[in-house]
Amino acid sequence: MGCVMLRMLMVLLMTVFLPVPGALALSDSDYRALLQSSPEFRQAEAELSAAWKRALQSVKSVEGMAWRELRDDQRDWVAATRDEEARACMAGGMRKDHAYAKVTRDRAAYLNSFVR
Repeated sequence: MGCVMLRMLMVLLMTVFLPVPGALALSDSDYRALLQSSPEFRQAEAELSAAWKRALQSVKSVEGMAWRELRDDQRDWVAATRDEEARACMAGGMRKDHAYAKVTRDRAAYLNSFVR
């Protein structure tokens, strides 16, 4: 998926799934800068996007956790938890781009756990 397509998808997902526009602690300009400057973060975002699609489809087709619960959990992660996790990594000496890539990959792995 091209960078432009990935950005458009992420903007769409954030618009649809965030409760309040601009609620990210990672500002839009910081997010764009990370996408442009960090191939590792770009790849992690692509992995997250793919994992989100698969998890959402899987949860819709399986009884148990409703897709709304997963959507709300993802909103919370994007709005706050992602930044908290990244800050913890940075407090341990990790660079910002590596920290956000790591927590994004971790989230993708979590979402992949819903895929059946």
